[in-house]
Amino acid sequence: MTRFIHIIVFAAIVFTAAASFGQNGAGADSNGGRKVLRRDIGVVKKVTVYPYLTLSGNFQSGQAFPKSASGIGYGFGLAFDLTEDKQPYGLYFDLAYQDMRASAKDGGSKVVPPNDSVAITVPVDHYFSYALLEAFVKLQGEKSNGYFLIGASVGFATVAQTVKLGPGNAKVEDWSATFYNNEFVLNVFRLDIRAGLGVKLATISGYPLVFEARFGYPITAAISDWNDSGNGNSSHGPWRVLSFQGNFGLRF
Repeated sequence: MTRFIHIIVFAAIVFTAAASFGQNGAGADSNGGRKVLRRDIGVVKKVTVYPYLTLSGNFQSGQAFPKSASGIGYGFGLAFDLTEDKQPYGLYFDLAYQDMRASAKDGGSKVVPPNDSVAITVPVDHYFSYALLEAFVKLQGEKSNGYFLIGASVGFATVAQTVKLGPGNAKVEDWSATFYNNEFVLNVFRLDIRAGLGVKLATISGYPLVFEARFGYPITAAISDWNDSGNGNSSHGPWRVLSFQGNFGLRF
């Protein structure tokens, strides 16, 4: 987590510097009664920074476990908006951490002593979290306080565990250490197609309070080719994590 925070701080420094070099020189100097326009330096003319907190609804499903799971997660991020005011479209991206946990009643099977040969169904908690780099095209109108985001994200799994509850001790399955057919079950990297809608809610001390609703559809599965023993399904399959997110923050 400390390394991820360092990355965010470094990115903020880099893009703040880019903004300072890319300011539009609309002012003029007087030179013998003539106005001389300054030449623009760089490509980025404006960078707006949007630190935000996230509340997410997470839905997990697939053949890996007998029942789908759902739950509430959290997260945070730092977005960089390279779009100028009234510009119809531009670039928008962020660095984020997202917790995508979910739970299911009778969501897995567990062998409980003394009947070591019999598996029973038990409640299950699935913990998946990712460090994400997200890139979007931002679309906006000249007079509207809202905007659309269309893009994709790539992520790296920071936590990937399943905890089986019920009778006896909780059983923790760490997917980063799980093999099947001599291959890792966990997909460490994540790829999503993402879309979002943002709107200005109010102004606080001159800064807009912004809410974003985002949806991510996973192209890659969280885990692959796994079958929870005793679930009555002989076929192996994936487990996908789908997330709806609400972001709140001030735009600077």
